[in-house]
Amino acid sequence: MQEPYANDPLLFYPGQRLTTQERERMDRYEIPIEELTVDHLVYSMSRQIENNFQTFYSIAEEIVGVEKATEIAREIGRRYGGRGYAMLLKAHGVDGAGSARMMALYQDLVHSIRGPKHAAALYAEHDEGRCVVRRRECVYYSEAQPENARYTGAFESGCFEGYKAADENLLRVEVHRCRWKGDDGCEQHWVYRDDPDRPPPADFVGDGPADDS
Repeated sequence: MQEPYANDPLLFYPGQRLTTQERERMDRYEIPIEELTVDHLVYSMSRQIENNFQTFYSIAEEIVGVEKATEIAREIGRRYGGRGYAMLLKAHGVDGAGSARMMALYQDLVHSIRGPKHAAALYAEHDEGRCVVRRRECVYYSEAQPENARYTGAFESGCFEGYKAADENLLRVEVHRCRWKGDDGCEQHWVYRDDPDRPPPADFVGDGPADDS
């Protein structure tokens, strides 16, 4: 299921309406200031988030090497994901003890406030046992710099560790598909209750299913 706002026909996202040509004009700084709209501004700020991450990864690798840069990316993810989710749980009066629905609310909120590329993940699905997010694009992965994919993966794993630390009820986060691995989209599952008919993939962060043998 999805939250009721997922079916609100009045919801739209600024920046998504820009054509490819308009986005390219923004990227090349070819658009004059008098033509700027809210869509241009939101798109540009989102693009800056993506560029900042990629620039950091590249410079960190140049200065401290791949191994240390990977460690840094993972630690940034751990703090970045964990702190935000912990604040949302506290705001909802369930400090440290979330649920699949709480995770869906968090994922939808953060995916709606960080630009049109991040909004590609809207909207999360959830039931009592898990929250599922699927997306075509990821603001933390740059198609223009695929050589930085390893750092996107490390950042992602760190985020998942942060979620796990912030939520005592979260068993694990499963990565079924991801852009940084070369897949055509991403799919992650936040698991709160094991389902024997849905075994985890090889890639997950947290606790595996209990061994009943």
